[in-house]
Amino acid sequence: MRTVVPITSQELLFVVAPKTIDGRSVLGLSRKLIQIPSVYGKETAIAEFIHSWMDENGFTPRKIDVPEHGPDIVASFGSKSNPKIVLTGHMDTVEVMNGWQHDPFGAVVEDGFLYGLGSLDMKCGLAAMMLAFRRLAESDLADHAHVCFQAVSGEERLGDGTRKLIESGELDGASAVIVGEGFGGLKVATIGRRGGSYYDIDVQGVSSHGAIPHRGVNAIEDASKVITAISDMPMSKTGGVLSDELRPLSESQTVLRISGGSWSLSVPEKCSIRVVRCTIPGGKVDISDEFVSVIDSLGLKSKVSVRLNTDPKELYHPYMTPANSPLVRAVSKVLNGIVGTEPTLVCGVSEADDNLIAHALKIPTICMGPGETGNLARYHQPEEAISVAQLGPAANAYYELVRELISGS
Repeated sequence: MRTVVPITSQELLFVVAPKTIDGRSVLGLSRKLIQIPSVYGKETAIAEFIHSWMDENGFTPRKIDVPEHGPDIVASFGSKSNPKIVLTGHMDTVEVMNGWQHDPFGAVVEDGFLYGLGSLDMKCGLAAMMLAFRRLAESDLADHAHVCFQAVSGEERLGDGTRKLIESGELDGASAVIVGEGFGGLKVATIGRRGGSYYDIDVQGVSSHGAIPHRGVNAIEDASKVITAISDMPMSKTGGVLSDELRPLSESQTVLRISGGSWSLSVPEKCSIRVVRCTIPGGKVDISDEFVSVIDSLGLKSKVSVRLNTDPKELYHPYMTPANSPLVRAVSKVLNGIVGTEPTLVCGVSEADDNLIAHALKIPTICMGPGETGNLARYHQPEEAISVAQLGPAANAYYELVRELISGS
């Protein structure tokens, strides 16, 4: 039996530097993950692959069943008496969009880019985390750590896999959560996200024969006036905070769906509108009263009701991990060492699994990893691709970040 000799936090800083994780190994594992189709709801095959990989590399992985999806895969090492650090990422992808020139599951490397569905979102980040997790377990830090790896399903569909991990207590006791999505690449760290508040606006008119419309109240026509009015509402801003598009952070609003009317020659008596307001950290989550005020000012003949959907699966709360927190300071230090410049700290514009973790469990959370910006940021688009050169640095960044957090605990 091995004797564990305690070492101090300062001594941890002088542990022999790890061997660099080879970018070719990250590329190879990324290609294998991309070649396994895993559209949300169909993650079983990739979950089995990751479970087998963890088992073959000396871990004792577990499967956490997720209804209507493949299972989550969880593995860990170290002592539960140490602060728990979580590396997490999702296995699923969106569906194949029209317009692919490369085989979306071919994982072809061309001109320094790896093409494939999920290359950006986020199988390369997942592969980098898997290899960093293995290297951490092999290192001299292993006895002084408690590190958990989580590969989740259903992120692209309401975050079902992460919700299951929260529900089952798999994230309890974590001191830091690192999500492997890297919108913007290694020169950016996402330390917060906007939320998503979904509203159902129902317009009730009065039916009549379509040939005598003056006898009715057209719900669709009034709904169009509602849409125009609420689209002109001001959006709140957060001073001094950048979005992951490197623009000043503000709210946004989108009409997602409108439905009403029928095939008969009748004045539509009902019309429903679904709207999302992407909320900012520190801002209001519920602006139903503001919607009602704007709609009332229109003087419509229809009756209009506004309802915020408070179903936990349809209400994403915004969050921001403080820039002076140990986690954000550590990621800034590590990425500066990896790429030679301080990362830009941003707030993600889209809701994701980290919203769920940060809100439900109040755990310091960040996102970082391989990714692209500008026209190369083809997330949820055909011809998704990622530059191969950043894969090795990403794996080493995960390794070094966990190491930094352990040494500072």
